[in-house]
Amino acid sequence: MEAKVFEYTIDGKIPYYVKEQSDFIEIPFRVDSNVDVLFIEFSSPEAGCKLGIGVADSTGYLRGWSAERRSKIYIAKGTATPGYLPGDIPIGIWKVIVRLDSMVNGGCRYRLRIIGYRTVLGGITFDDVFRTLAYLTKNTNLIELVKGYSELISIMNYTYPCRDYSGTYKGSKYVEDNPTWYRGDLHVHSIHSDGRNTVCEVITLARNRGLNFIALTDHNTVSQNYELNIDSYRDPIVIPGMEVTTFYGHMNIFNIKRYVDFRRKSREDFEKLIEEVHSDGGLISVNHPDLSREPMCRDCPFRYRDIKGFDAIEIWNGPWHILNSESLLWWHHLLTEGFRVTAIGGSDYHGVDLTRLGEPTTWVYANSCTIEGILNGIKTGRVYITYTPEEPLIDVKAITNSGNSYMIGDSIRRADSSSIELTIDIRKAKGFTLRIITSRDVYRAVEIPEHSFRYREKIEAKDHNFIRVEVGRYSDPYKLIPHNYDDIIALINPLYIE
Repeated sequence: MEAKVFEYTIDGKIPYYVKEQSDFIEIPFRVDSNVDVLFIEFSSPEAGCKLGIGVADSTGYLRGWSAERRSKIYIAKGTATPGYLPGDIPIGIWKVIVRLDSMVNGGCRYRLRIIGYRTVLGGITFDDVFRTLAYLTKNTNLIELVKGYSELISIMNYTYPCRDYSGTYKGSKYVEDNPTWYRGDLHVHSIHSDGRNTVCEVITLARNRGLNFIALTDHNTVSQNYELNIDSYRDPIVIPGMEVTTFYGHMNIFNIKRYVDFRRKSREDFEKLIEEVHSDGGLISVNHPDLSREPMCRDCPFRYRDIKGFDAIEIWNGPWHILNSESLLWWHHLLTEGFRVTAIGGSDYHGVDLTRLGEPTTWVYANSCTIEGILNGIKTGRVYITYTPEEPLIDVKAITNSGNSYMIGDSIRRADSSSIELTIDIRKAKGFTLRIITSRDVYRAVEIPEHSFRYREKIEAKDHNFIRVEVGRYSDPYKLIPHNYDDIIALINPLYIE
């Protein structure tokens, strides 16, 4: 039996004007025979054409996304190119989804090559064949067989130490019934999109950094979430995620249950996205809403600032920089308008030297170190952010004159208290400045004289709608938004007064 069941090529051209009408086109192709593996190669000869690709199967289900990073992919029952979901290859019309990142005036020509393979060794699966070939390619008796799969041999990744395709992704089960602060990173990429590390490597790095949780948020794909063996990866817990990456901003979905269509453009598209995530029991954040770096991330800024309903804003992306200050300003304005949304941080780790995993670290107060516990802590605003996993350590409490105690994320009723005594304990921040910020402005700025520092402040409840805390170095500590070269090392979500 021949290795290749079918092979054909589709040549076409995308006119320039199509980009003005849509961000995506679809190129249909037919799978009309039962095959064990599908090989897809996409290319465009024009230098100015930047086209990203993904695939949907004949049922309409999205099978993966690789953008422009991988132009050769394969999908089999048990394995697939990182970024793509393995599984059955149903007969019918499949589609290559092409994102029109950039076009030239004359349009963009393309070539799509499709090959269907069938296993040639009886009942042995395709995956078994190629795991065997990984060790036996030097055996002269296999030369002709290897030639039959030459396209796949060139792109196969034979090692999947984290994979468990026995069923639907269930999530990590690291359960610890201990209400306390847990630290983690909510924005992490792997080889399933544009990261350099495998999922296993990311998990190992997170464990070595002392993180209790991470969220795998690869661009426009969920395949990274299916690599996890539920019985092996409990420390840290891993939150299944996806970064919805569009020309109009990026959003992270946490605890994603299914592949969500990332092709969003209009305000209504994003409103529907938020509704879909919430109906599935997930949370959604706006990522780096003001990050704009040509050519690295020209489409990162979030366009639809009047949309409400998202759960969090990533106001701290990677090392602190001026664009984080702009995100901080937007978040503060939302708070003053009465919109309660949790500030979070994320390293946006890709495995390069620019950022380190866990910098910044998002601390979440949760009843248990589980996916549900962490997400509930984020939803209720029990979150603060520090520039590393190790420091500083912060605890903020508020006691009303009626004797009730509150923590960050809580709501204090004005009717129950005329004044609030704020107690702030800070460790490992000597030489920095503590700032107390309210809905009005910077309320107090105090230099931290020692590594273990406690500060108390009494605030009249009637004068303010929320109280939040920052720690950093400021050229002008009473200016609400930090200057370009100010350095923030901790940022705490508010206590609310209503």
